[in-house]
Amino acid sequence: MAAIVRRSLICPIGIPVTLATANDLDGTTDGTQHFDVSGAQRVLIWQINDGTDGTAGIDCVEVSHDGGSQWIADGTNNLPATGLLASADDDAGTVLVAGALNAAGVEPATVEAGMFKFGPFEGPTLIRVNRDTSARGLGGVGTDWVTGAPTVLMIPIGMPSGGGAIAAEA
Repeated sequence: MAAIVRRSLICPIGIPVTLATANDLDGTTDGTQHFDVSGAQRVLIWQINDGTDGTAGIDCVEVSHDGGSQWIADGTNNLPATGLLASADDDAGTVLVAGALNAAGVEPATVEAGMFKFGPFEGPTLIRVNRDTSARGLGGVGTDWVTGAPTVLMIPIGMPSGGGAIAAEA
């Protein structure tokens, strides 16, 4: 089948990238799952319950506006809160506290996903999911998973990517 030929891509939708891997109890802090979303209009994030059921742990969305030197949980330390459930009204929905996605014990039902939306972000922005208590950013609530952990994926919206997935920072 032939590829779709589009006359314009006013608002490109990116290819999913991994912010956190299933059953990785404390995530990564080496940049391999940090992404530059500068210029994106928004991002969609899925927390997929495809790992072993967790007994404790919290995934927290954090951003950096200084190239990754300092990470701040979404909506803390004078940073505007942008995280919402995907089902929430953009204007009147309840924002996520400190960018926290579902925690262990309330993660999505088996083989289902929790869907969230974040952004827009101002200026240069890196994004990551923190699930490591020792690497917690300012205002963060990311906590190591004791057992099991879900996959967390992100799709940038409105960000030119040359037709492919955006590259990790490391």
